[in-house]
Amino acid sequence: MREIETCYKDLLVVNTAHPDNPAGAGGVALIFNKRLTNTEVLNTHILVPGRAILTTMNWHRNDEITFLAVYGPNDVLENREMWSTIETKIRDSGGTIPKPDVLLGDFNFVEDDIDRFPAKLNDSDAPATFDSLKRHLRVADGWRETNPSTIEYTWRSSARDKLSRIDRIYLTRGLTLASRNWKIDLTDLNKHDHSRVSTEIVNIDAPFIGPGRWSMQSDLLEDEEFMTAVDVAGKYALSKIAELGAARNESNNVQAVYRDFKTAVIRAAKRHQRERNCRRNANIERLNTE
Repeated sequence: MREIETCYKDLLVVNTAHPDNPAGAGGVALIFNKRLTNTEVLNTHILVPGRAILTTMNWHRNDEITFLAVYGPNDVLENREMWSTIETKIRDSGGTIPKPDVLLGDFNFVEDDIDRFPAKLNDSDAPATFDSLKRHLRVADGWRETNPSTIEYTWRSSARDKLSRIDRIYLTRGLTLASRNWKIDLTDLNKHDHSRVSTEIVNIDAPFIGPGRWSMQSDLLEDEEFMTAVDVAGKYALSKIAELGAARNESNNVQAVYRDFKTAVIRAAKRHQRERNCRRNANIERLNTE
């Protein structure tokens, strides 16, 4: 994992390798983008080595969000025991191990026959220990909550004769209501095996942020026609200021003249930007046609 951080300076990796095969298959990791997340203080607990890792990070202001990433074993008995182990560790921690807000990963089982092709439930599916953990954490399958009747799969066999949705993201009720853009996508990294499951989670308590102050495109400074318009507006404003003298009042003063100057410049900038955009779009359309 240190090699990843060396090659990609913006990434921070927390992981737990499989104890019996640290350099091979197995293991689970959480990767944070330093540009988008606060990685100054991360509180990490390895609940099951190589199988389950829990990390808490600061989200917004004093709010925290906790992720539990898992990689369910293929062995039926080992899979069932893992969920029981996770629940026991969280219950017996006395609050030192927080309940996760997000539970995600490869579970290696499905909960409903609609999530498997051919449609059926195997002995390994929907273990009771996982149901107990899910109730304790009060989390739900966000993708299924958002798409109650949709059929989609995240894993496929090499022969494409077996499909299943074993990769899932579970969220608390509050985060489920604040989630959007649920997707299951093929990627070049795993198109022959697993798909990527993703969602966006927003902080519904965050203050509203508007579109911000309008600003003109910087390349307009190289537009001779626009700069000529600015020059004319500037000279007119200077002449108006020179005419003021001592005859100033609430409606006739330097501030009012400057306001009118800015309005004229903004109007000219928007007009020239529209014209430049029209020319650009026409060129793009012409090149596409060619």
